[in-house]
Amino acid sequence: MIFFGGFIFLILTWFFFKKAGSDYPRLFWSAFFYKCAMAIALGLVYLHYYKSNDTWLFFYDAVKAAELGRTDFGAYIQFLWNSESSNPIMISLVNTQERSLFLVKIISITCLLTADNYWLCSIYFASISFFASWFLFASVSRHFDNSYREAALAFLFYPSVLFWSSGLVKETLALAGIYFLATIFIKMVGSNRISIPEWIVAVLAFYFSWNLKYYWTALFMAVAITSVMFIYFKCRRLISTKYQFLTWTFIFIVLCAAFSLMHPNFYLNRFLDVLITNHNDFVAISKPDALIHFYQLEPSWISIFINSPWALFSGILRPFLWEANGLTGLLAAFENLILLVLIGSAFVKRAMPTANRILLFSTLTYIVLLCIFLTLSTPNLGTLSRYRVGFLPFLVVAVSYRNSLLKYLSERINQVRQ
Repeated sequence: MIFFGGFIFLILTWFFFKKAGSDYPRLFWSAFFYKCAMAIALGLVYLHYYKSNDTWLFFYDAVKAAELGRTDFGAYIQFLWNSESSNPIMISLVNTQERSLFLVKIISITCLLTADNYWLCSIYFASISFFASWFLFASVSRHFDNSYREAALAFLFYPSVLFWSSGLVKETLALAGIYFLATIFIKMVGSNRISIPEWIVAVLAFYFSWNLKYYWTALFMAVAITSVMFIYFKCRRLISTKYQFLTWTFIFIVLCAAFSLMHPNFYLNRFLDVLITNHNDFVAISKPDALIHFYQLEPSWISIFINSPWALFSGILRPFLWEANGLTGLLAAFENLILLVLIGSAFVKRAMPTANRILLFSTLTYIVLLCIFLTLSTPNLGTLSRYRVGFLPFLVVAVSYRNSLLKYLSERINQVRQ
């Protein structure tokens, strides 16, 4: 079975390359193998470095489910379709929380194809994530002039994004779903035709990302749909030039209210309570020097507003070098230092074409809001480094595009080569 699964994997990868990656063969294969290497690295780090062993616990549960599939396929299908607490296999599983169990089910399918090989399962996940990131890279490169290098950096090579979205963790498939939804969004903004297969994959992308990271997905969809509706109304001159910002904001608030009905944690009467409860849970299990400390944080919008600037700053740029603990913390701190330089240089002699300003505004709205609420609910610096991959690649491409420092460095490199 392992050889059959490997053969199918190679065929699908080659087909994808011929279909979507043949224009950049060297970039495609270097990015693909880098992604697979990161998947292996994540498994090794969790195996030998971290005390919390999430990815391996997901895998061990998936192996139990796959064994059920080999012995009683009907019961396995029932488990995939409906995991009631009365199902006998539920007793033996560690991860029974809804989103974790959803991931276990998906991993169990790859276990059946790989004869319960963790590393091959990780490469399957990494490949799915890579395909989605490649689609987004190609879409951004086509839509924005001279954005090839910036898109490649953000979606194909940025270290922490690749590391935390390449193995058997929720972020891998959730970010892949967000990437594909972003690809569809860019096509809609550019008035490009979207094929039926692309719509089908978009529905699946939404389904997977919602079940794994519903808060990423809800915010992204609210921002994306708002911008599409805004452009539609603007093209038909239904929006006054004076009230464009107010119109966008009004549509966004209405859509946020609609999405708040889709999950109990979003209900307006409990949203802030859930956020503060999550914050307090992390504070209780974290060391003080590994925490982001806020000023009298409580479940009120005034408190959220007061603490939001510090949450935004900390979520993007911390840990600092003097706050880093261990090798992974030090690497994250160096990466944040580079990000700080990119953000600073992004404001020097930079002009954004008018046609792309709505995309930039939408992207920044998603980044700012997701960063603030993630940081407030997850004040642990180590955990936040993983969770922030939901917005980090979009931030990297936003501050890298038409960046004066990167332009200068690129010109200098070209001069040296000549």
